[in-house]
Amino acid sequence: MTDGETLLLVLGVLYLSDCLVWVGRRSVLFSAPWCRSWRASLAPPHFGNANGGITCLNPLPPLGVACFGRFPPVSFSPIGMCAFTLHVADGPARLQQSANVLRYDAIAETSTQGRQLFVNGSRFVKCDTAGQAERLVQLIERIKNQPDEAREQLVRGFIASGFNREMAQQQLDRCIALARRMRWSCSLFFLLLYVAVPIVATVYGLAWLIMPVAAVMLVGAGLISLQYFCAHKALYPANKGDRVSHVAKMVMCPPAAIRSQDLLTLECMAEFHPVLLAHLFLDKSARKTVGTIIRELKYPIWDGLTDAEAVAIVSWHAAAESDACSEFLRVACAEGVEDILSPPQWDGTSSVYCPRCSCQLTTSAAECPDCTGIGLRAFSVTQTSETTHE
Repeated sequence: MTDGETLLLVLGVLYLSDCLVWVGRRSVLFSAPWCRSWRASLAPPHFGNANGGITCLNPLPPLGVACFGRFPPVSFSPIGMCAFTLHVADGPARLQQSANVLRYDAIAETSTQGRQLFVNGSRFVKCDTAGQAERLVQLIERIKNQPDEAREQLVRGFIASGFNREMAQQQLDRCIALARRMRWSCSLFFLLLYVAVPIVATVYGLAWLIMPVAAVMLVGAGLISLQYFCAHKALYPANKGDRVSHVAKMVMCPPAAIRSQDLLTLECMAEFHPVLLAHLFLDKSARKTVGTIIRELKYPIWDGLTDAEAVAIVSWHAAAESDACSEFLRVACAEGVEDILSPPQWDGTSSVYCPRCSCQLTTSAAECPDCTGIGLRAFSVTQTSETTHE
């Protein structure tokens, strides 16, 4: 192996490790690999565990754009909150949720430590990001001393805030504009480290090139870090800790600076609901993604949740969220939830279908064999007549 190949291998391993991103079971990753068509991805079934999976972002210039849509790990209702959510992507094992229930009148204090949400001094739930934990604490503090009627309005308002399309579009445009300024710097830095340097090292040898390459890497990483610092401060003025730690990482490991755009964009849309983001980003696949999300609300798998109070809280939150989805879809695309969840085209032989996984079956069983607890539905007379006529 030549000196150039050795250098390329070392730099490549460092760089590829920063192209990997963790997708949790309560997250939807929206990405545009070549800055063109967006696509939605859930936690992959492989290379992960019950909490999520690892996926790789586009490693080649022009790098693309990626951001997360996240569901909160807590369900709210006018009477209390529960550390259980229906929005959990299937994986090799179902995500373990504590389903702890707290009534608002039992809450004395709330706080956060990074991604951890603490209530009355004890950890209640672990959020996906520190920002998500802060938003939940603010909501709890607003509603805990209010009467039930006011609590319902506050919770519904919190859910509805995730469907503000105008604010989401403004945030996206702002983030994309800032990221675009960094993209070309990151792409040029990539070409320098992974094309120019290995070629020069192969032709002239690595011995005399070590110091010049180190100097170029530090200068390049320093310039990109400065761009990132300014852009991050404009988008997340209160998040100083992440800003400083990310800049320090780029300076200490220059190849990481190439992925600085991901650090800027991944959480920029996290406060907005994934149904809104699907309509904002996706084209033909929006309907499929929205249907997958809403089916979790309409036909959930409870994972053994039997506590009556927990079920009541989670069900109320799911109904409120479903109402918000319906209102958004009615305004955004003049399409109702039932239209999106409509049965598949009847194959002419099956007698029932599963409203969750859309499988068509000829069985006489009451429940879907793949979706525990989900009742099967018979095809309508209209569908049967239309198929027979055809």
